[in-house]
Amino acid sequence: MLLLIHGIGLTIATLVIDANPALVGMTDLGPDSHIVFYVVTNCLLAVYILVLLWLICTKRRAAILQNHLYCAISIGCLVAWNVLGMKSSIGTVIDSLPSVVGIVYFAKSARVKRTLTRPVR
Repeated sequence: MLLLIHGIGLTIATLVIDANPALVGMTDLGPDSHIVFYVVTNCLLAVYILVLLWLICTKRRAAILQNHLYCAISIGCLVAWNVLGMKSSIGTVIDSLPSVVGIVYFAKSARVKRTLTRPVR
């Protein structure tokens, strides 16, 4: 849930700063194509988080695989944003940590396996 709030907050901040870059002491945030890519991918990641929450809350087996895919896609987006100049290198590393932890946790946790791999009634 925190990742969802974080992503939505960054998306809103990007749109506000793009509308008025002087708010952060800039004259231009970047090419419009980079901003559109950032906003669209952030919105898609937010929707994916909602799907993951639904899968987890309904105890679906697919939650494990989908979590791994989400984390990999999230890291890929962070790297792409960094390449486009929309994310700093340190921000990319820091924001990748939850995805790395998520991959390891969902892969190793006995609790996750017990909860998400038993048959749903």
